Amino acid sequence: MNLDAYLARLGLAQPLPPTIETLRRLHVAHLAAFPFHNLEIQRRGTVRVDVDSITRKFLAADGGGYCFEQNTLLGAALRELGFAVTTLLGRVGPHALNHMLLRVEIDDRPWLADVGFGGEGPLEPIPLQDGVRVTQDRIDFSLSRSGHHWTLTMQYGEVTEELYQFSEVPFTSDDIEMANYYTSAHPDSIFRRTLTIQRVTAAERLILRPAVITRYRNGVRTDTPIEPAQIRRYARELFGVDLGDTPLLFEEV
Repeated sequence: MNLDAYLARLGLAQPLPPTIETLRRLHVAHLAAFPFHNLEIQRRGTVRVDVDSITRKFLAADGGGYCFEQNTLLGAALRELGFAVTTLLGRVGPHALNHMLLRVEIDDRPWLADVGFGGEGPLEPIPLQDGVRVTQDRIDFSLSRSGHHWTLTMQYGEVTEELYQFSEVPFTSDDIEMANYYTSAHPDSIFRRTLTIQRVTAAERLILRPAVITRYRNGVRTDTPIEPAQIRRYARELFGVDLGDTPLLFEEV
């Protein structure tokens, strides 16, 4: 990958030693720089998950994508910077393995890094430790382990929501290719049935879907209903994304 161009997009520059502080800086900066979205799928394109293709796509003017792209790119950058990184797969809801995340080991301590879950994912890496609970922008994230399985949960106010489950089994790039193909091409995949654009910053978590805009600020969630016909306007106003005039896949379902 073009590491220097990637770091420049994040507003960072070397030296970046393989420390937890560097991991935090990269995690937060990556989330702010690249929106989470499924536009490639909605435009009937092919989601490619090799590092060169992702780098070219993300470093373009409107770069961004979903978990298999986001975390592949972050993982490649971390490895070039000297981090020990393991690729993991998880499941969101009662589905097949449909989410990618990273295990990063620093000074013999494992961390969960995940820049690919969108507006409700962690802002910073989380210690991979049973029972750990951290507060990030007034939202609590906790990890629990049962046998081989981990569960990541978020809590804001009185609401508790399970985000996903995973194990520490390492996966290869071929495994990611298979999971990405299912998630992007299977007719029952949520990414084919709806559009979403999301971004996480320290100030706000912002999620756009065809019927609602969701914001998290200071741990408080607000949902603003919209009409599906307004989504092009809000994509442009909130994210600077031009959806064009061609009907998207969800508009024909």
